[in-house]
Amino acid sequence: MGQLDSDIDTNLEDLRRQLTDHLAQLVIIVSGLLIWIELFWWVILRGAFRLRLGHLPLPVTPLSLLAGLMGIGWVVREVLGVRPGLARHILAWALTAVLLATMVLLSDPWLPFLGLALPFVTSLLVPGGGFVTSAVIAVATIGLVQVEGRPFPVPEFLIALFVSTVLAWVTVRRLYTALDWVWTAQQQSMEMLEESRDRQGELNRTLKSLDLTNYVLRRTQRELVFAKQQAEEARRTKEQFAASVSHELRTPLNLILGFSEIICLSSEVYGDMEWSPLLRRDIYRIYQSARHLMEMIDDVLLLSSLEAAGFDLDKGPTQPEELVQETVDVVEGLFRDRSVHLKVEIAPDLPVLQVDRTRIRQVLLNLLKNAVSFSEQGSVRLEVKPQHKEVVFSVHDTGTGIPADQLPRIFEAFYQVDRSLSRRHGGTGLGLTISKHFVEAHGGRIWVESEEGVGSTFSFALPIPDDYVPLSRLQETRVPKTSPLMDSPPILVVDPDPAVAARIDNHFEQFHVIQVLDSDQLAEQALQHHPRAIVLNAPPGARNESVSLRAPVIECSLPSQSWVADDLGLAACLTKPFTTAQLLAEIEHLGDIRRVLIVDDDLGFCQMVERMLQASGRGLDVYSAYNGADALRIVREQQPDLLLLDQILPGLDGLEVVARMRQAPELADTSVILMTATSLVADALSDYSGSMTIRYRNGLKPLEVLRCLTAVIDTLQPNYDEDLAPLKSYANAQSTQNPGGAF
Repeated sequence: MGQLDSDIDTNLEDLRRQLTDHLAQLVIIVSGLLIWIELFWWVILRGAFRLRLGHLPLPVTPLSLLAGLMGIGWVVREVLGVRPGLARHILAWALTAVLLATMVLLSDPWLPFLGLALPFVTSLLVPGGGFVTSAVIAVATIGLVQVEGRPFPVPEFLIALFVSTVLAWVTVRRLYTALDWVWTAQQQSMEMLEESRDRQGELNRTLKSLDLTNYVLRRTQRELVFAKQQAEEARRTKEQFAASVSHELRTPLNLILGFSEIICLSSEVYGDMEWSPLLRRDIYRIYQSARHLMEMIDDVLLLSSLEAAGFDLDKGPTQPEELVQETVDVVEGLFRDRSVHLKVEIAPDLPVLQVDRTRIRQVLLNLLKNAVSFSEQGSVRLEVKPQHKEVVFSVHDTGTGIPADQLPRIFEAFYQVDRSLSRRHGGTGLGLTISKHFVEAHGGRIWVESEEGVGSTFSFALPIPDDYVPLSRLQETRVPKTSPLMDSPPILVVDPDPAVAARIDNHFEQFHVIQVLDSDQLAEQALQHHPRAIVLNAPPGARNESVSLRAPVIECSLPSQSWVADDLGLAACLTKPFTTAQLLAEIEHLGDIRRVLIVDDDLGFCQMVERMLQASGRGLDVYSAYNGADALRIVREQQPDLLLLDQILPGLDGLEVVARMRQAPELADTSVILMTATSLVADALSDYSGSMTIRYRNGLKPLEVLRCLTAVIDTLQPNYDEDLAPLKSYANAQSTQNPGGAF
């Protein structure tokens, strides 16, 4: 309502300004015309009657009044552009003053009646001006009649003036009311038009969604013969959707987590101020809640990645006692200030397991967190014991238990026993699903036993390696490790990204992997280590024919942050949300950085990154831009050392900004770190088709060729989608001709 009143006042003021301008022009034109008529009439009369009338004097008084009136019009127009309000008052009261001067200087009885139009004019120009004008004219008329005996018809004039004033007041009031209605109606019509456009847009989007839904439905009906392929595609779509939604949540969560981390850990950035204990506690709770939310999003992403692309295990000899003790140290804080106690029972002389220490520790953490969450009092007992050819880990709790009819679904993704809106326990329902993936990837099994009202026992069993040799109790806290050079020749992996070498190392348990940063170092490293094989990781289509070594050379394309960043001309890529430590580590790699430009369309995110840089104490000069065009302008003007660039921006996106910078010689060397909420490597690789080439200096023997063929055939699966395209086209045609039938 306040905005509407402001718009009405603005429009009314503009209307008065225009009216003042038009009236001033009218005064100038009319007064000028009257001056010419007066002069012309005087010349005609003087020429026609000079013989009889003699000398006819020039009408100085009327001409002076008309000239003054014209001057008033010019003054009003000059002042109007600078002071519209003052110009209105000058015009209104100057016209009144001219009328009064005319009545004083001239004595024609009809002169007061010229003032009947002034109440209309002054009412339009000045609120309430009509009453003032009418009062002044009435008093002047009566005074001139009483004092100087002017022949003005006072009663008739006062009646006419009263009627004119009332009509002016009513007319102007109704005019303003009508204008108010018009402007209000216009505003409402604009709002209704905007709402109509929004509804039309929603309707169009709904219709488009309905069309897409109908298309998908028809396509699904036509492709029932390909049930297996469609089911697999639906599963992948679900996983991609979960990953996409989780990535979209990362940007706002990055703000919450980043700002709360800075406030909790680097509050000196905000200056010297008093932080009350209550405020610090509340901010720390926000920080904890944000971290909890981040863990849940990570669970969704982890499950999506597990089902979509699998995962690698970094298996190694692991003593169960050490693994359990590490887990207990992590979860001890969950049992503080609670009526639930943790008990640990570990059988003696447990065998060494060949497992991924991190994955199994996460399984234990998930089970212990669930146990303490669903137990109000009593105890949680972690038991580890050998059983047949397995080591069984069991977590017993004294919680509410699980109904028998829900036990078969307890390991399903997103399934929770308590689905009510009033449930007391949070989480996404993914912990048990992820644990099941990890245990089964080790060749183990996981199960649950529960009695409602008594408690639950979650157990998982891991197989004991066949070459198990019991360790002495004296070696319980340390697992002996042998040098990889003593076991077998290593594998050399040529790629500057350590993640590539780590991924290959996790996949090959029987070989040790050594990373070679550059192919120029390959010959020296091969001479030193005598590798079993050499893996050259390069973008699809890139080849290195100069490599000629005695070891087999395998060229392949694994997701590598290094060559993706090189291909895009980037210094590094940061996936949101990132921590202050991650950001500063990337900046440290770039060397001497003084000026930093942050480019993101989210103002809050730019402020958070600026706080991170301030908390580092490096004294950096930080600028911000909120779209690609402004970023390019600031880069040209300020010449920053580093751009922290968001991938998705209004107008020019981040990659387009980088492309334009590389085209300008003065900007080509500016370092750029891309910030994205999606997996840049996966997106970049989606446009390429992977390949593998094996080259050996002496060629491959027939038996070696057959073994390679066996490995390839066992790994790769056929894809007949392209061959089935004609059949799909035929099915589409049949469905179009016979919508109600089958094919």
